[in-house]
Amino acid sequence: MKRVLLVNPPESGMGEHSSAPAGLLYIAGVLQKHDIPVKVVDGFLEGWKGVEETIRDYRPDIIGITCHTYARARALKIAKLAKDILPEATVVVGGAHPTVMPRQMLENYPFIDIAAIGEADYVLRDVCENKSYSAIPGIAYRENGSVVINPRRDVIADLDTLPFPAWNLLDLKRYPPDGQGVYRGIDLAKEPRISVVFSRGCVGDCNFCSNRLMWKRWRHRSPENMLGELELLNKTFGIKHIHFNDDCFSVDKKAAIGLCRGIADRKLDIVFDIVTRTDCVDAEILQALKDAGCYSISYGVETASPILLKIMGKPINTKKQEEAIKLTNSFGIRTLVLLIAGCVGETWETINETVDSMDRAQPSAVGIANGLMIFPGTKVYEIAKKNGVIDDSFWLTDYAWKMYTFENSPLWLDIFSRALETRRRLSRSRIVNLIRNHRFVSRRIGRRIKDLLMGFGLAKQGTAGGKYKVVR
Repeated sequence: MKRVLLVNPPESGMGEHSSAPAGLLYIAGVLQKHDIPVKVVDGFLEGWKGVEETIRDYRPDIIGITCHTYARARALKIAKLAKDILPEATVVVGGAHPTVMPRQMLENYPFIDIAAIGEADYVLRDVCENKSYSAIPGIAYRENGSVVINPRRDVIADLDTLPFPAWNLLDLKRYPPDGQGVYRGIDLAKEPRISVVFSRGCVGDCNFCSNRLMWKRWRHRSPENMLGELELLNKTFGIKHIHFNDDCFSVDKKAAIGLCRGIADRKLDIVFDIVTRTDCVDAEILQALKDAGCYSISYGVETASPILLKIMGKPINTKKQEEAIKLTNSFGIRTLVLLIAGCVGETWETINETVDSMDRAQPSAVGIANGLMIFPGTKVYEIAKKNGVIDDSFWLTDYAWKMYTFENSPLWLDIFSRALETRRRLSRSRIVNLIRNHRFVSRRIGRRIKDLLMGFGLAKQGTAGGKYKVVR
């Protein structure tokens, strides 16, 4: 029987923290259900040496590799390494980047055999069962020297039909804590923080986001199904700190409240944080979250400018955003507001609108993205291509990402970010803003010198850093 190795590449996280790779563990759960031998190696824990040793020792027939857009160079390095060690093995890459760019990957990287497109929970099961590639939906592959892209799989409408992630394949206690403070007797600075998924997809359609390209539409698990997994993690594996890695946890109010009440009823010894939208909370759901052990909510606000929100495709009332943040604070739940400095159409005036809004709302902390990251397949990507900021060849480089800089230079993105960090309004005078932020001019000169040195091979590209800088 074919053996499968699933790899989370080293250095592929956003920042220094990482959780167990739930996507790979879902695939592993499906394989275990069908009695297919499977092993998971997380490069975050094992490093490059550990991944290589696992490939050599386990000698799998199939190697599946997670490939995020910002970490594609790491995934490609693993794919090539795997093919060099085991030329006869089938190398499969999956995730957001292969979903959007399958043809480019297969045309340029001969060590990749299959690109999995969209939800890939059952792809490797089909490959292990020796199905013809032409009969496996949701993959791209080569045939007679040409790339073939099969029709996508239907979305998994009932997420309860999926087996639980194969949490038994990793030592969850090896993952680092991520947080500060003690809640319900649980010290966030000591307990490993493990990510779970209650829903897939998003109800939004923001111009910078590739979520819909990956997941198509929003769906959620039943509260009972999710509670079964939480109980397993808590009582079998001793996990007490949970992060719900959903884009918008509370879209279905009834389901979210049902889950929260189930956590309280089962007396699970956990605390957790969520990500959701400001238009998806009210007093009833916040009370249920508080009772269940939710200590923090991250809100993807992005901007408080009505004009920018309209351009973004996120028609949320800014006043209601502020009310939701204030209401959350009133329940004693921490609020982390996620902002982007440098949205399409950003100006000093729109930055001031956001500064003023944060002054009124008073979130516990603000996470600031210093610029708008460009992802392939998004509306922002098409805007950036049209304006000559980027083209498809960028994804063949080792650069982790590119920022949208058609309207505002990296220097001004620094200045915009600083204004949001300090909640200090910008002047209408560019000269005054430059004088106030003169250190960024020197910093940009230094970065320009480093870029030139990289071009001559005298400096190296850094690893992917954190997307957001959190300011309390």
